[in-house]
Amino acid sequence: MFFCPDRSEFVRMAAMFGAKIIPFGVVGEDDIGEIPYLRQFIQELTDEAVQLRSNVEGEVVNQDVHFPVMRPKVPGRFYYLFGNPIETQGRQHELRNRDKAHELYVEVKSEVERCLSYLKEKRRNDPYRSILSRLVYQLTHGPESEIPTFKP
Repeated sequence: MFFCPDRSEFVRMAAMFGAKIIPFGVVGEDDIGEIPYLRQFIQELTDEAVQLRSNVEGEVVNQDVHFPVMRPKVPGRFYYLFGNPIETQGRQHELRNRDKAHELYVEVKSEVERCLSYLKEKRRNDPYRSILSRLVYQLTHGPESEIPTFKP
């Protein structure tokens, strides 16, 4: 699942402090666990919960209740990719404008989406994605050997 804020306020905040924005993607969290049999129950809890943030809009108001139970899966592999840094230093004045900040926000969001798409494709074609193939590799190449990965 890709979570991205509805508004571009983080871009304006980064610009205020001259911070670099580094878009990144992570794929694989769905390979470690799943919520067993409780999806409908959690949705019902969310629907029945008191809405404390009723005067707020966007992603803050749409948060589900989280139930701390998870059924582990056989461990998968995590894939990380960091995009090119986006400089806000010296752009403080320009990015005070909401439209300009939104343009940069769209750039950041599309870079994150690009990272995720790339990682999903690499995961789909990874011959060492399963724990069994990784174990076989280490048994044949020694326990200290690094399992091959792709080059970005």
